[in-house]
Amino acid sequence: MARCVEFNEVEKIEKAMNLFSEKGYNATSMQDLVDAMQINRSSLYNTIGDKHQLFMKCINNYFDNAMLEIKEKVCQHDSAKKALISIIKDKANWIISSDKGCLGMKTSFEVATDDCMVRNQMSKNSDVFIDFLATVVQRAMDDGEMDDSEDAALMAEYIATSFTGWKQSYILHENPIKIKKMSEFLIKNIFK
Repeated sequence: MARCVEFNEVEKIEKAMNLFSEKGYNATSMQDLVDAMQINRSSLYNTIGDKHQLFMKCINNYFDNAMLEIKEKVCQHDSAKKALISIIKDKANWIISSDKGCLGMKTSFEVATDDCMVRNQMSKNSDVFIDFLATVVQRAMDDGEMDDSEDAALMAEYIATSFTGWKQSYILHENPIKIKKMSEFLIKNIFK
């Protein structure tokens, strides 16, 4: 008779997500995952699946957490401009202070280039994030807090891709002052 497997799947996926963030997909072995998740291999396969299925759950969990955080941040502010400034400053601070890698960025460059399933999911996640950010930008434009001569979706894409560039810059140069200055420059330029 098979043993009943009991564990907190959300907690185990969080542990796997942290490991993938740190090491990347290709450098993470099944044994690394079993050790980090503190679960036996058969329980992992029987409940979550193989490494790829687990990775897909991790990138979806990572994205869901990020979207929840950004939506909460927007709700904390009485204006779209203040929300956008807060998002930009928080992202710069996270880049400087986070000792973990960015699972989204690692996945985009390491896995999504060769894995259609991952690329499609990452593309969908990106579209949802950009669409949400565009609604905040549009609200700032409608409220007269931003110049409305630009397309809100393009502005949202510009903001989001700035974050990726900052992360790359920080990985290469580890210069927190430069990241802060770039965030201030972005804020100054989008709220002319």
